Amino acid sequence: MPSQQHCTVEHLARVFEGCQEEIISEWRSHANELLRELKLDKPTITDHLPGLIAGITRDLSLSAAGVLSVEHAAGSPPVHGVQRFHEGLDVGEVVAEYNLLRRAFITVADRHDLFVVGEAARIINHRIDEAVRLAVTAFAAQQALMRKEQEDEHLAFIAHDLRTPLNAVSLLTEALKEELGESRSATTDEIFAALRRNLRRVEELIQQVLKAKANPSGVGSSFQPERRVFELWPLVQRLVLDLKAVSSRHEIEVVNEIPHRLTVFADAGLISQVFQNLLGNAFKYAARGRIVISAREDAGTVTCVVQDNGAGIPLEMLSSVFHKLASDPEKEGSGLGLTIVKQIVEAHGGAVSAESVHGSGATFSFTLPQRPSTASSPDEPAPLR
Repeated sequence: MPSQQHCTVEHLARVFEGCQEEIISEWRSHANELLRELKLDKPTITDHLPGLIAGITRDLSLSAAGVLSVEHAAGSPPVHGVQRFHEGLDVGEVVAEYNLLRRAFITVADRHDLFVVGEAARIINHRIDEAVRLAVTAFAAQQALMRKEQEDEHLAFIAHDLRTPLNAVSLLTEALKEELGESRSATTDEIFAALRRNLRRVEELIQQVLKAKANPSGVGSSFQPERRVFELWPLVQRLVLDLKAVSSRHEIEVVNEIPHRLTVFADAGLISQVFQNLLGNAFKYAARGRIVISAREDAGTVTCVVQDNGAGIPLEMLSSVFHKLASDPEKEGSGLGLTIVKQIVEAHGGAVSAESVHGSGATFSFTLPQRPSTASSPDEPAPLR
């Protein structure tokens, strides 16, 4: 039985300081067994073991649990987590490597007839647990980053491959128009015009996806607005006309009550996408009903409203309507439309909200800046493209 003197924290610190290579060797002998199956011939955790062991012995000498320095927190353990991710380990194996270090301390202490208990055990565990936390956090972040890159690449592939059938539809539309020739009526020409605008809108969405993949922004939002001042009424009215085939099919009256001269400072294409998604959502619930689109100015901010008198949103869904993949199981949809609305509005610095009484319709509101914040902005609204 070792004496009480040999069990002090300070004595353990002196022993461990002189046995650093022994601790590393002990860890390596067990780690090699863990890594051999994965054909990893370099146990990379040893790259930062000296610094980690030195930190532990320092804290033991001070008889207190230390806090990782800024340099150490930004250094080896996070790098180790990223490195192990790329080498094919799972997160459990990353944790296991550090637990083997814990075991190495106990084994070396036992060889010197010492016990690692009490305050000494707490200090060692604190340091190793913190290293585990940093490595696992970096491992998980790298895992999420790779998953995001894979999803973006898959989306870019889909967008790219959509261009061929989209081009075919566009050419067939023009061929059909020529085939009809002079027999076309004014109504037919309006249908062809709406069809061309919708095809152009799809092409613009595809270009957005491909542009984002080729030139990632590196910021949080997927949407980077290209703002300008424009009148809101014609943008919405054109969208109402383009979606007339859908609204007519469901016997829905869509009314544009936006003041004719009201302007906003925003990305016209993205705001059209917002209204398109809000109208698409309303079409699901307002069959044989009425949808009113309105907007009002309030101290430099424009509040836009899309209101319907349909079935409304179920109460249990109202708080999560803007969440990704949240959808009504009784309605068709991917659950992405309202999430896109929220992200676009927030990319403009605005906010979006939803109100509904089930059975009495729903109201969606969002805010946009009316004018640029700088004094050098244009006074006249730009024409819609």
